[in-house]
Amino acid sequence: MSYTVILEPEQYSPSALALYAKLGSVSSERLPGERQAEELADARVIVIRLGRVTKELLDKVPNLQVIASPTTGLNHIDLEDVERRGIKIVSLKGRRDITEKVYTTSEHTVALLLSLIRRIPGFNQHVLQGGWDRQRFIGSEISGKTVGIVGCGRLGIRVAEILHAMGARIVGTDPYQSKDKIPSWIEMLSEKDLLQQSDIISLHVDLRPENEHMFSKEQFQAMKPGAFFVNTSRGQLVDESALFDALRSDRLAGAAIDVMDNEDPEGEHLKQNPLVEYAQTHENLLLTPHIGGATKESMAMTEDAIALEVLAVLGHST
Repeated sequence: MSYTVILEPEQYSPSALALYAKLGSVSSERLPGERQAEELADARVIVIRLGRVTKELLDKVPNLQVIASPTTGLNHIDLEDVERRGIKIVSLKGRRDITEKVYTTSEHTVALLLSLIRRIPGFNQHVLQGGWDRQRFIGSEISGKTVGIVGCGRLGIRVAEILHAMGARIVGTDPYQSKDKIPSWIEMLSEKDLLQQSDIISLHVDLRPENEHMFSKEQFQAMKPGAFFVNTSRGQLVDESALFDALRSDRLAGAAIDVMDNEDPEGEHLKQNPLVEYAQTHENLLLTPHIGGATKESMAMTEDAIALEVLAVLGHST
């Protein structure tokens, strides 16, 4: 039986696995249900990425002491049940000493935005189908646009820095961030004014009970007609039906999202999803599978850091 079970082991950091091995045996491959249940039965540590930790899973791990998740968000974990069982969670939440070195989500945000407004996916498909008509997918540029940053924390500021360097006017809104931490070139506005003025809006907000579906019908209707919308934060922040309506009605010129509501590792949330169906026939909606923080470099760094923390929590010297 294994002391540590890596539930999402694909391309997991070898150095992190070596650290977990100091605790005891490590299961680091995908196993069929019965064999996985055998490994979980005696596990003290389970390691995840974005896979769900439900009551049903926890019931299979009676000796569990630690859940390790190299993520800042924890909405994929049943926190109430975990607390009731006295299980420790080790994550990146609040670990600015680690997260300040990780810029991958901000880079992905800009990559999505540029792909969207320059219509790169459409051009790519056009060329693959034998076309070479440069007039067919004329896009827009960042320079001269007003970009609204909703949430001016670490990632929001990083995105703002990149787009500011590209010639955009940056406006922001964030009721939780102190003004002395926000660069002077970001014009802080009310949410209402930001929605009305922005050609592009990028969402960078922590998920909290009070801000679920903070972007709903009201916000999309208040946005500047023909604006673009990007979300690489959490899917639950956006009412997907309202986003779909805003796209279908041409209220939005386009959207790019890396996160969706009720995400499932097996993609169950995609079935009969209007946004997915829309994206299959419209090139102004880009969807990626929550890969904002998923690069070789960032994953190795964060997985190693979390493994070290797990050892410390369990009183094991490195």
